[in-house]
Amino acid sequence: MRRIGTLLALFAALFLAADDGLRIADATAAGDIPVRQLALRRVLSGDPSPVGYARRSVKEALADFAAGKAELVVIDVPDIPKEFKGTRKVYGVRALVFYVNVVNTLESVKSDQLREIFTLPEPNWDAYSFLAGPVKRFGIKAGRPGAEHMADFLLRGSKLADGVKLFRATNEVLLMVGAEGSGIGFGVFVPGAPVQVRMLAVDGVEPTLKSVGEGTYPLAVKRAVLAAAVPGEAAAKFLAEMDKADFHDLVIDAGMLPVEK
Repeated sequence: MRRIGTLLALFAALFLAADDGLRIADATAAGDIPVRQLALRRVLSGDPSPVGYARRSVKEALADFAAGKAELVVIDVPDIPKEFKGTRKVYGVRALVFYVNVVNTLESVKSDQLREIFTLPEPNWDAYSFLAGPVKRFGIKAGRPGAEHMADFLLRGSKLADGVKLFRATNEVLLMVGAEGSGIGFGVFVPGAPVQVRMLAVDGVEPTLKSVGEGTYPLAVKRAVLAAAVPGEAAAKFLAEMDKADFHDLVIDAGMLPVEK
């Protein structure tokens, strides 16, 4: 753990100091995991060329890129300026999905209703479906894949109710919802959910491989890396590494759906 912390500090120092090598500006709200891990692997492999990696606001990252102070920018696609003319490599989609037990009659829900369900002190199902009784709520702990999505897409500054039971992974949430008929849980998109569980459509759109992959599901956002129209040697090499199966595994481990070229 101490070595990883030292490397992250070194990333930031190299970003500020290096005029050669590769500098990556991370403009995502909570910090991107797959690209950072790929950069760490490059450092740990003994690659002699320097790699700098630093968190930046969207404005700062784009300014660094325009000034030649960053060769790559990690960014959510909606934050990319319309006038951007360089290379954009979309590599993943992060999606917030809500799971209910198959006995629940609820099939589609509005995003503001979901916000109510997870922020009200004691919501009851009769306000949303033909079920009766209190809503049993499950979700993902802060810092784990899925919690960031909930904060970004739905909570928007509000807080989860105290009655929401939190777990480390979406698979744990699925087990709880599958065992509890009055349960509802949030997590990342899992294509192969258990038969006792189904995914809710949000604002009329069901989360499927197609709707999530294309970004038409309303709680899905694509993530990309920006580079120059003709990337330099170091940037081009890094972008090529992102096409490999190992990087796709990092994307999946971070709770995102990989996007093929």
